[in-house]
Amino acid sequence: MRYYNEQTDTWYIEGNSMSHLSEDGTSLFSGIPTPELLAEWGFEPFVETIVEPTIDPVEDAKKRKLEEISNYDTSPAVNSFEINGKEMWLDVATRQQLRTSIESYKAMGIETASKWFDGIEYTFPVNTWIQMLNALEVYASEALNVTENHRVAVSQLNTVK
Repeated sequence: MRYYNEQTDTWYIEGNSMSHLSEDGTSLFSGIPTPELLAEWGFEPFVETIVEPTIDPVEDAKKRKLEEISNYDTSPAVNSFEINGKEMWLDVATRQQLRTSIESYKAMGIETASKWFDGIEYTFPVNTWIQMLNALEVYASEALNVTENHRVAVSQLNTVK
């Protein structure tokens, strides 16, 4: 099952690990959340709509292709990276909260910071954290650009082959 948080525009696929920083920034959950935790964090079960065939085969094909693009865009094929050999993903809200935390360390003159994800502690120099977050943010932005480009290209199709 997939879950969606409309407020943060974040997807979660059941069974995957995720990190979630509390609203006040004092605690970080890392692991596989229960449906109750997901609901508490604003996620709702996402029920995929079945696209009924239309009379127009072009419009039907476009709807199916746009659904494929959306499914791929929310999959681990796009939304994952590795850190010290561990595959993970940070949704946009977690990235923003982590950036705020790391920038606070830097502002206080602290040169090294530790963060926990899925029960594993990661310790890096603050500047390394910032570089990693910058790289992740650029990757996420570019991935979104590719997805949107594909959506526009599909919407402009007028034949089915």
